[in-house]
Amino acid sequence: YDLNSSGTVYNDAPDDGVTFHRTKINEGGVYTQIAKKFGDKLKLTGSMRYDKNENFDGQLTPRIAGVFKLAENNNLRASFQTGFRNPGTQAQFIYFPATGGTLLGSTEANASRYGVHNGGAYTQLSYKDFTTSTSTYTRGTLNPDGTTSGGDPAKLITANIPYVQPEQLKAFEFGYKGILAQKILVDINYYYSSYSDFIGGQIVAIKKETKHQGVVVPAGTPGATVAGSLYSLYTNSTKDVKSQGIGVGLVYTLPRNFEVNANYNYAKFEADEDANFRAGFNTPTNRFNVGVSNRKVMKNLGFNINFRWQEGFLWQSSYGLWNVPEYGVIDAQINYKVPKIKTMFKIGGTNLGGGDYRTNLGSPFIGQQYYISLTFDEFLK
Repeated sequence: YDLNSSGTVYNDAPDDGVTFHRTKINEGGVYTQIAKKFGDKLKLTGSMRYDKNENFDGQLTPRIAGVFKLAENNNLRASFQTGFRNPGTQAQFIYFPATGGTLLGSTEANASRYGVHNGGAYTQLSYKDFTTSTSTYTRGTLNPDGTTSGGDPAKLITANIPYVQPEQLKAFEFGYKGILAQKILVDINYYYSSYSDFIGGQIVAIKKETKHQGVVVPAGTPGATVAGSLYSLYTNSTKDVKSQGIGVGLVYTLPRNFEVNANYNYAKFEADEDANFRAGFNTPTNRFNVGVSNRKVMKNLGFNINFRWQEGFLWQSSYGLWNVPEYGVIDAQINYKVPKIKTMFKIGGTNLGGGDYRTNLGSPFIGQQYYISLTFDEFLK
């Protein structure tokens, strides 16, 4: 990676805000795979991967998977996988002031100059408790050297956050896929994942003043400017985090070229409650799609209509929390082929008759889209 944001996103000029330098990150990896068949019923596949990022230890991730043939067009599958996730480029080198706290890339190469990690800060909730009072005589403040004035310093809790490290994963998956009665395609899977060092975020208040771009960042002074001393750090959860889910997909072929398809997904996230840690799983527990289509309802004429729904869920990010409301959306399309000119005409729309909706905090509202398209295809039949 060779990053250059001129100080707008990445920490390109931490000393003076003028002398910008590119942020370079070297990363590489190797991968190998082997497969073996046992008769015509069982196939096993094993793989091994090694990755190295200059800011983290090397990662070795083996995986094994198997497919067993029950009958023609009916298979069972299972796999055990290990994996990892390196912190992204922003999680490593961002410096971006925001109202909730300055986003700070939490690798040692980026964050060590600010002294916020490894005991150099207080948790946001304890700092708020220390500084909030109806009486000016009992409100606490932090001094530049880290000492306190007023209030009850016993309320302050040190956030002993190490530099961010790769997230680790172990996952099991079981599934079945088959065709029943020559009409119904069924695909069912279950997965269970266990994460360690799960990457999330935590907002803290620095104990002592520091400097960024030559400007003093005071201790214990919240704000959205460079002078704000609340930092939003990328951090690893000290608790194991687990998720599991079920996916079901069905395709039912009806007479006269009609087809019904449906899928349902269940995803559950389990983590020990910690008011200071934001996991950012950001996935609804339940969601489904159901649709009807016909590629040839009449000569050269086809259609597709689909309904999508997901329930509400809590969205977590480094810049805020928001309960995403549930929504349901209808999409539809009609297509007409003109073989003489090898062209497909399509007319359709998304979110037909629905209201505007949002999928996450900070995103724009999604309304309706209507379109007409003409596609020329030399191989159209």
